[in-house]
Amino acid sequence: MQKSYSLKQLKQMYKPVYIIIISLTLFILSCGVEQNININNSAMAGSQAAPTEIIIFSDFQCPFCKKAARTVRRMVKTHPNRFKVYFKHFPLSYHQFAFRAACASEAARLQGKFWEMHDLLFAYSDELSEDTFIELAGKLNLNIEKFNEDINSGAVSEKVNADKAEGERLKISGTPYFFVNRQPFHGSYVDLQTEFN
Repeated sequence: MQKSYSLKQLKQMYKPVYIIIISLTLFILSCGVEQNININNSAMAGSQAAPTEIIIFSDFQCPFCKKAARTVRRMVKTHPNRFKVYFKHFPLSYHQFAFRAACASEAARLQGKFWEMHDLLFAYSDELSEDTFIELAGKLNLNIEKFNEDINSGAVSEKVNADKAEGERLKISGTPYFFVNRQPFHGSYVDLQTEFN
């Protein structure tokens, strides 16, 4: 004799199937969809005319971001006309100096030295402190008075916060996170390098 089920029982039985279908649908919809990302006020490396655009959300105290930065910088140096890379800040709350490091990079940018400061911040990522930021600014021969003023300015803090808010809108929860030609890149910095080799 065939067993009959109530509507409530059927809903419970098929609930996992519904969840899988919804998850797959959301995944499919997210693939191949260009994301609206504001790069107008972001530091850029490479050629503006390059066919491949990489946007990276990063944190200066994240060890994986440090490795990713080295990889991406090498890619741009080796193929300057192939890539354009935009840097977006996503300082993680549990990294004590990540936000201030982001502000330091933007303060250096106002003196034309963003990427130089970017490289130094990652090189000294295990030693970051307020004193370190001043020391690195000195290594880059920045105007220290202006650097101090800019690193503490509301405009610089707003820039970093705007990047973080944009990352959260894009559902980023960890770093580094890449967008290639405005589409999420589902892989690590190693996968990124392999993809374009």
